[in-house]
Amino acid sequence: MLWWMWIVLWVAVVAVSAIFLVVVGYRVFRRGMRTLGEFGEAMDRLEVNVPPSAGAARTPSTLTGIPIPAVFSAPEDVRGARELAATRRRDDRRSRRVRTRDRLGQPQLLQDMPHL
Repeated sequence: MLWWMWIVLWVAVVAVSAIFLVVVGYRVFRRGMRTLGEFGEAMDRLEVNVPPSAGAARTPSTLTGIPIPAVFSAPEDVRGARELAATRRRDDRRSRRVRTRDRLGQPQLLQDMPHL
């Protein structure tokens, strides 16, 4: 093989590699832009960062049955809600225990009667 054929061969290999990289880079860029566009549309639909004054009727806090994720709440609010739920569960267990013991005719425990 002649020496100039090696030069032509390597120039062709480098040119094809460069064209391939440009095409792949363009396709990745297009898909990335499309993904970012869809992400923006999803953020617009979810409206995560809505100020309290704008659209107050559409915020999850005003809709019944839709809990606000704890990540978006203040730690004090989450702590208070957790303690309230624990107290409610404890009182429910106590009232079920009192009803069951009453139904079965068993004596009540003093710890089940906090009003005494």
